[in-house]
Amino acid sequence: MKINLSTKVGIGTFVIAAVGIFTIAYLSFHIMMQYSKETSLKHLNFELTQDKNSIQNDIKKIVYDAKILANDNDIKSYSRAFYNPYNYDAVTNRTLEGIDKNIEENFISLLSHNKAYFNIRLLYKNGQELLVIYKDDKGIHARPKKGLQDKSEKRYFKETINLPQKEVYISDISLNREYGRFSYPLTPTIRVALPIYIEKKLFGMLIINANINKLFDVLQQYDDVDSPKRIYLADKHGYYIYNQDQSKTFGYEFSHINDTIYHDFDAKKQSYFTDDLLFTSTTLAYSKNEMIRIILTSSVGFLKKDRNTFIDSLTFYSIIIALCIAIISLVLVRYLITPLTTITKTAKAIATGDTTQVMDFDTIHTNDEIQELATSLQTMLKKLEESKKDIEKKVEQRTEELNTLNENLEHIVKEKTAENIKQLEALQQQSKLASMGEMIGAIAHQWRQPLNELSISIQNLKYDYEDGLITEDYLNEFIASTKKIIKFMSDTIDDFRNFYRVDKVKEKFNVKDAIEKVLSIQKAQLVNNNIEVTLQGEGFEIIGFKNEFQQVILNLINNAKDILLQNKVKNAKITIELKNRTISVRDNGGGIPNEIIDRIFEPYFTTKEQGKGTGMGLYMSKMIIEENIKAKLNVSNTPEGAEFRIDFDE
Repeated sequence: MKINLSTKVGIGTFVIAAVGIFTIAYLSFHIMMQYSKETSLKHLNFELTQDKNSIQNDIKKIVYDAKILANDNDIKSYSRAFYNPYNYDAVTNRTLEGIDKNIEENFISLLSHNKAYFNIRLLYKNGQELLVIYKDDKGIHARPKKGLQDKSEKRYFKETINLPQKEVYISDISLNREYGRFSYPLTPTIRVALPIYIEKKLFGMLIINANINKLFDVLQQYDDVDSPKRIYLADKHGYYIYNQDQSKTFGYEFSHINDTIYHDFDAKKQSYFTDDLLFTSTTLAYSKNEMIRIILTSSVGFLKKDRNTFIDSLTFYSIIIALCIAIISLVLVRYLITPLTTITKTAKAIATGDTTQVMDFDTIHTNDEIQELATSLQTMLKKLEESKKDIEKKVEQRTEELNTLNENLEHIVKEKTAENIKQLEALQQQSKLASMGEMIGAIAHQWRQPLNELSISIQNLKYDYEDGLITEDYLNEFIASTKKIIKFMSDTIDDFRNFYRVDKVKEKFNVKDAIEKVLSIQKAQLVNNNIEVTLQGEGFEIIGFKNEFQQVILNLINNAKDILLQNKVKNAKITIELKNRTISVRDNGGGIPNEIIDRIFEPYFTTKEQGKGTGMGLYMSKMIIEENIKAKLNVSNTPEGAEFRIDFDE
């Protein structure tokens, strides 16, 4: 098989270029992966610093709560009654039993409002328990007096009893024991204790036990088994005190000497990365003698995925570049041997009677036989060259006309595209403003009841003051109830604000949770209009813009509400059913006339009275569902009314 010179040069150039390009690409890839891991490790270290601050604040919170309890006036009253031969406090005119009951209520209140606290003790200075309130799976209980224990041999008692006034003891983190045995389920516990001084004399101490798995909120952020990140806590000897694999925690208690961070990681280093892992750690000294090691790791699976994508792209573009270089080389070599090749082809064509090939032989100045041959052929091909020039001129004219036409067409397309984008943005804003109006009405209904409650409470305050009923407990109760009402109103505003926040990134969310959030905002307005709403079925997860999905649900509920009110339907109801990844919103408002049911998703089409509808709600809802979420939104009539269906499997 004959291979011409230009082809051989092109193949050789391709091989050389491919080797060079792949070598550079290989080095670039390894530099990129190294940089990606270093950058990811910096981000992980920043996140660890935030986690450390969060844990430190959680410990400060339990210290604060312990100080509040220890300085309570009931504790002072208890000490006076305790030392009184009649167990009576003359200052507050109460018996020891009554004071004990009040302290018990305070302890119970704190345990019920804090999920992490599970035990509060009041000890006498000799180590004997005076009062113990504890929490288990069955509720909150007071330990019977006969079950109270002597804690004088416990480390936390010995450490705390010698502390000066206002000093606080914070224990190490260990498994909780009761009556000398581990409490089950195993509970990793931190204890905060502080001495109680009454008139500068030691009376006893107060101790709070907390479960760190519930106390440290940051631990919950890494519970997702699908997350590449993991957080670990270890004591100063390296034994795990928190690990998602609970069998590895507190290894020293069960003679598991290998259940340490030094066995699983190169923990002598503060930060490092390997081919499979990013590792960073820090130390938190939360008291004079106690500290914990906080470790945050991340798998590099996401980097491997990016690496594979990068390799595929790099391979593709390397091949393309090598081919381009080979083609350019081929073209260059062919250019150099074109005179001889062209003369040869022309001669062959003339010999066979084909006179369609034309060449300007005046460009050949080789001063050899090639030039002589070109001169001989020039006369023969002169007329053919003239015809060729004429044809080329006409082709050039047509090409210019086509280029001009293409430029004008491109300009027109850009203008129309920009105009359509502006119209779409205007439609989206119009729809959003309309739904915001509906939501403001819903908030007004949500606020009506709490505002009435505040008004009545304030009016009663004056009368109770005149009747002499206002005490400290009364004021505390009044403030607590008022704060609760105000928090409800504030939460309503937060829900409204979050509802219209512009999502920039798609997220995975549960459709039932999202629908319940919409119903919580609309509840008061629907109840006020005597409309019953039912949400049925099990939720399922989708990926999309959560706020856009909630706006669609809001539009469907508002449309159903409007038709029920317009038709004055008795026993009005809206049913939302979740089944087989389909959401159905039905009402009993009589349905949609058949002559217009095919038009209700058109822009500016509305069946409402003038001024009460924009005709954009259902149009924008269909666009959000089908364009952004890639589902289907359809409507049909049932025997009772209309049914809108969102199908996520189509």
